[in-house]
Amino acid sequence: MLAARLHRWNTAPAVEEVAPPRPAAEEVTVDMEAAAVTHLDLTLMSGTFAYRPELPFIPGTAGIGRVSAGGESLLGRRVLVRGGGVGLERPGTWAEQVTAPLTAVRTIPDDADAALAATCYSPMTTAWAAVDPVGRVAEDERVLVTGASGGVGSLTVQLAAQAGAHVMALVRDEKKAASVPPAAHEVLIGRGPESLSTAAADGGVDLLLDTIGGDTLPAFLPAMRPGGRAVLIGYVAGKTLTLDLPSFLAQDIRLLPLNMVRRPVPGEVFHRLLTDLTERRLILNTTAYPFARIAQALEARTGGKVSGTVAITM
Repeated sequence: MLAARLHRWNTAPAVEEVAPPRPAAEEVTVDMEAAAVTHLDLTLMSGTFAYRPELPFIPGTAGIGRVSAGGESLLGRRVLVRGGGVGLERPGTWAEQVTAPLTAVRTIPDDADAALAATCYSPMTTAWAAVDPVGRVAEDERVLVTGASGGVGSLTVQLAAQAGAHVMALVRDEKKAASVPPAAHEVLIGRGPESLSTAAADGGVDLLLDTIGGDTLPAFLPAMRPGGRAVLIGYVAGKTLTLDLPSFLAQDIRLLPLNMVRRPVPGEVFHRLLTDLTERRLILNTTAYPFARIAQALEARTGGKVSGTVAITM
């Protein structure tokens, strides 16, 4: 079978012939249709991740396909592969076939788009957690979403709007603004405090859903209402945060970190969100590349050349 194998850290994998996998007890083999290209995959390939698998290695931490061996009750079923060490501690989804523990697969509808289903799990469940159990968005609240054109950000905008909030979507430029979903009530453009002057003048922000991270948070505080909440979701803009404590304490803002590792997603939530995406009640921009063009897929994901998610199709 064909697989994309990483031979050196911080390089593109090579698509080459390898022996097909065989499932052990409590495992299944899945014939892959599509696989996600995620930030986690890129971090692993850089060699800077906490866990470094032995090279050569097949990356890919998520994907979808049909069960072809093992798990008798699942034979022929279409499944999402995610978790169980796939793409981290064992060969991943960037291959024509992958073996995975039974605990790492869950069934998906036959009519779900392959690229969308392969890439939606992380952004849709993260957005759900930010809006619902962590952010607890209430009707008529004023909500600011940063990075609103990205996969997580765009879904966060839509779910917050569905919850009845007035949603302000913040992006860095006009090009990104074009990818903000129509559910946003306002689109704000810029990087500094000036981009939030309208939000502050109109009564302030009750809830900040911050997908970009870094030292951008202090710029948002003046636009927030005292006693407001800030959900910290991502860190693409930086891994550190510096606050002026007197100003922060005066604002009385609650910081709410979002940790999906410790937050299980109920099965009914997963299926509801996937159904909403399949039936276009939620929209997630997904760009798919053929398996042979995996290097271009990686370049697009690394360089931020596309909004939303990136997939490779087998």
